[in-house]
Amino acid sequence: MANVIVEHRWKTENQAEAFKVVGSIVDMAKKGALPAGFSLKTINVLSGENRAICNWEAPSASAMNELLSKVNPPTEHRVIEAQKIF
Repeated sequence: MANVIVEHRWKTENQAEAFKVVGSIVDMAKKGALPAGFSLKTINVLSGENRAICNWEAPSASAMNELLSKVNPPTEHRVIEAQKIF
């Protein structure tokens, strides 16, 4: 398993749609319905920046990219595999 950070950025006019996608992913996480091998740890929305930072456990950064391509959120995103030290 990898510790994966996903940075999302969206246009102001896409915020409602972006938050709708986030809500559905949070619901899936709460119900244990995320794809096997994926666990959503945190979502941090940066006020006034149209940006969110999500922390996942995933099989790999490439697997996270594949999942994002299927979900197709209305955001630009960057996936980073990070080493968790604490």
